[in-house]
Amino acid sequence: MSEIQPAGDLRGHTNWVYDAAFSPDGKTLATGGWDHTVRLWDMAGRRQLAVLRGHQTEVYGVAFSPDGSRLASCSANNNSVVRLWHVRDRKQLAVFSGHSNVVHDVTFSPDGAQLASCGYDKTVRVWDVEAGTEKFVLPGHSRVVYSVAYSADGNQLGAAAADTAVRTWDPAGQLQVECKPVMTWAHKLAFSPDLSLVAAGYGFREPDQRRPAGVIKVWRIADGEEIHTFHGHRNWVYSVAFSPDGTKVVSGGWDGTLKLWDLDSGKQLATMVGHQDIVQALAFAPDGQTLASAGHDQRIYLWNLSRVV
Repeated sequence: MSEIQPAGDLRGHTNWVYDAAFSPDGKTLATGGWDHTVRLWDMAGRRQLAVLRGHQTEVYGVAFSPDGSRLASCSANNNSVVRLWHVRDRKQLAVFSGHSNVVHDVTFSPDGAQLASCGYDKTVRVWDVEAGTEKFVLPGHSRVVYSVAYSADGNQLGAAAADTAVRTWDPAGQLQVECKPVMTWAHKLAFSPDLSLVAAGYGFREPDQRRPAGVIKVWRIADGEEIHTFHGHRNWVYSVAFSPDGTKVVSGGWDGTLKLWDLDSGKQLATMVGHQDIVQALAFAPDGQTLASAGHDQRIYLWNLSRVV
């Protein structure tokens, strides 16, 4: 098992960085922070391209459209909206209103025609991107909905809640799968690219421990079967992400470290050290060899995984 140091870092946010996303071509990184801004970064030059202002509260999520021309971002309570931006012109195109509390995650459908969002109001909302209107609301979760994602073929929309209840729907909003693997609160959940697996990070405390240790669990969505439990973090696991090919999971914790896990062997491949505080955001570049991470220390670190993956 190797220990990896950062290949570089990006600085500009003045508060926690909560989410990150790469453009489809991997040339641009978008980040959203608690400084109420969305920032665009040039990956070749390792420099800030633009600061998108408009959110009046903390930015929780960012997502690029499949063609990379647009960016969606979502924000916290008192300004619980999804904003749509033109990436090249750096201009706001639309505002989607409907959520009644923090909007925690946002994602585009593979054809770019729809946008799905979820949040603290326990709903998933699907929007028509061109019309700028809400198509339908998917209720049913009893807890905060933290993650939402489309399958690569666009035939499924999945959402996962804090109590790890997972639901998937077809494009028309008809429920397909509903499972609840365990009764454990999760802060961040992630879907595999084919929407067959869901991963979540936790913290647990043994009787003889002063602080919780971190654990990552991975389940199969179709039947709710747990297929992996990863141990290694020395505190609560706050963020998780799947690699683009769906073969690996990366986790970030309160201990300031990132860990890379292999889904086939169930082994830890690497530990990444550099952050000085909680790791909140994780994003793989499309090639799967570059990883971006960010969090409470306000820095965005870049990691070269080519020798590991």
